[in-house]
Amino acid sequence: MNPTDDPRTNVSGSPNAPPRPPRDWRENARFIASVANSLAIPLLTVAATAVGIYATNTLKEREIEIATENNAQALRNQREESETNLRSAMFRELVGPLLQSEAGNVARGDHADLPRAQRLALLAELLALNFHEHFELGPLLRYVDTLPGQTDDARQRLRSTSRRVISRQLAPLLSSATSTSRKHPAFLELSLNSDATEPVDKAISCALPEGSAAPESGSLTLQCSSMAMGVPMQIVSPDGQDRLQVNVRAVNWAAQTVGIYAVLVGLKGESQTPTPPIEFTLSPYSFPFSDNTLLPSGNRFGIYLTRIDDIPDVARIMRLSFVWFPKDFVPPRERPFDLDVETPSVVAAPPGSAEPDHRSDEGDGT
Repeated sequence: MNPTDDPRTNVSGSPNAPPRPPRDWRENARFIASVANSLAIPLLTVAATAVGIYATNTLKEREIEIATENNAQALRNQREESETNLRSAMFRELVGPLLQSEAGNVARGDHADLPRAQRLALLAELLALNFHEHFELGPLLRYVDTLPGQTDDARQRLRSTSRRVISRQLAPLLSSATSTSRKHPAFLELSLNSDATEPVDKAISCALPEGSAAPESGSLTLQCSSMAMGVPMQIVSPDGQDRLQVNVRAVNWAAQTVGIYAVLVGLKGESQTPTPPIEFTLSPYSFPFSDNTLLPSGNRFGIYLTRIDDIPDVARIMRLSFVWFPKDFVPPRERPFDLDVETPSVVAAPPGSAEPDHRSDEGDGT
């Protein structure tokens, strides 16, 4: 019989050998430690290789991003430099003839060109359309408008160009000048209505008819005549901090100018004595970016001529836009060079004083 078939035979094959004791847990731990020790170096090598490959790829991607950003910035700088040079050359070409005397132009042989007044009107149009964000062009446009020998056609084109510029500058303001309060809108359309029998070249006044409702609809109609009777407008800012009492007077249809007299009043209509009145003349060449008034509260408002309707033998209508500027609006000429630097949303005037940007002696508007 085979010894292995004997049940008395142990695992070692010897019939008389004692049974082998089970492996102790310490031996298992030592075995596992030896296996881990033998595999540690290869595993660490693989992990280090993977980390190195990932870091290298990440660095390369970052370098590519930086190079792409630098190339894009260089292209932007080149484009801005080219545009700046072009606009600078264009500005010199437009301003040069405006500063020359008529005798100098005739001496150079320019007498065969358009008359000086019409030529300056054309140059002023180009200047207003291309540089209205950077300069206060109101005085220049008024000067060209009133030049001796200026034709009605050139004057109308100049005023039409001015209204185009006003629309361009109002567009971004109206898109952001939204008010959650329907009671105090940020934009009002004022219609100055006059009978056709009123003299064109005579200054008349305008007033709201008695019992007119508050401007919740965003529009107001004023009746204008040589003896206008009614009440002045009271316009409240969207945030309710300011209440303006606005008087419209000295409306001249021929020159398309409007005299504005405004004061800050309290809830009961009483005048706020520490704040001086705001007085200016609105003209076709009053632009939003340059002609606006900053109040002590930080609110800013402006009034602009946007449309003229003359119905022969019936009526004359002048459309004005009253705008409360957004709180974060800063005129382009007051902005910092580095637009990324955070600045206060608006710089308030010293307490007790308004800061109108208008110059009444220059005949400018809001």
